[in-house]
Amino acid sequence: MKCRSIKIILICIIIMVGYIGVDIFTHSTIERAIRTDLFFRGYFIKAFETEVCKRPIPDQQYGTLYFCKNPGIGPDSYSVVKKYKYSKKIPYWYINIAGTGGG
Repeated sequence: MKCRSIKIILICIIIMVGYIGVDIFTHSTIERAIRTDLFFRGYFIKAFETEVCKRPIPDQQYGTLYFCKNPGIGPDSYSVVKKYKYSKKIPYWYINIAGTGGG
């Protein structure tokens, strides 16, 4: 009985650590954050084929914007913000919905 509960606790810990690891990996760079968003919007293959580019002229309100080309999928532009979610040393990029438009 005791051995079974220890196994269940270990499995739960492994699942939680794995989830946090995948979350940090998919949001560790701007490009990965955008590709993750595209993947969950339904562009399963094209999310990995598209080219993520930075707009040459920054927006006055949202700063640097990004877009996808070859193929051009998703919103017209992405606003991405850097936070520190799990650690003060590991940047966590996420999509700013307010600054993302079109598409």
